[in-house]
Amino acid sequence: MSADAASPLLASQPRYVLLAQALMKDIAQGVYPVGSLLPTEYGLCTQFGLSRHTVREAIRRLQERGLVTRKRGVGTAVKTSKVEARYVHSAVQMSDLMQYVADTRLVTSGTRAVIADDTLAETLRCGVGQRWICVSGFRYAGKEKRPMALTRIYINPSYAGVRKLIGTLKVPVYTLIEKQYGVTIVEVKQEIRAAAVNAADAKRLGVKPGSAALLIARRYLGANDHVVEIALNLHPAERFSYSHSLRLRVPTTQDA
Repeated sequence: MSADAASPLLASQPRYVLLAQALMKDIAQGVYPVGSLLPTEYGLCTQFGLSRHTVREAIRRLQERGLVTRKRGVGTAVKTSKVEARYVHSAVQMSDLMQYVADTRLVTSGTRAVIADDTLAETLRCGVGQRWICVSGFRYAGKEKRPMALTRIYINPSYAGVRKLIGTLKVPVYTLIEKQYGVTIVEVKQEIRAAAVNAADAKRLGVKPGSAALLIARRYLGANDHVVEIALNLHPAERFSYSHSLRLRVPTTQDA
């Protein structure tokens, strides 16, 4: 990776995300062949002017995607140039949702206006009779031909103008809404629960009816808990895993 590649690290995404993307690109292009070692943490810190914590977080992302393996006393070795079929999503902050979008691609299949009946209202945690704009589609990891998730995005009708842009730009839907309507997403509430894939969705995903899946529901809230968007992603169990880091906060003298 050339020193010129450091310039993207000045962009708005977290620096560890951009470093990970640059290293993944170099691995894919053969700059670091399978079996070779990546530069040391110190070398990457020096080359890109980053902290050791930032470099370690970038390497961790490569490990999660199955691209590298770390061996004590040896270094970080390139395991493969292709991302493993199972997509591992690691989230610590809202910016990681942007990485999820950058790592995957959404192909939409239809848009329709819906009114929440009892079943949908229970799923969305909304009132019966509430109106939504529903955009359906599939999300894919890398160049995988099998979808990693069946996606349904429910948009508050006040922001229906973004529906034609969904899937055409590599940015989250909530970002489109923020830019077009001047609203600010202040909180994202996420719920992950086990689900059995019904017959209709099983056919779309190419799995057996009743097979296990993860249903990830994200509610995007503006000021005063105003619901802007609700995204539902149904992931077949064998195609997805979710990682969440919890770090111990050590009290400082200021906390005493």
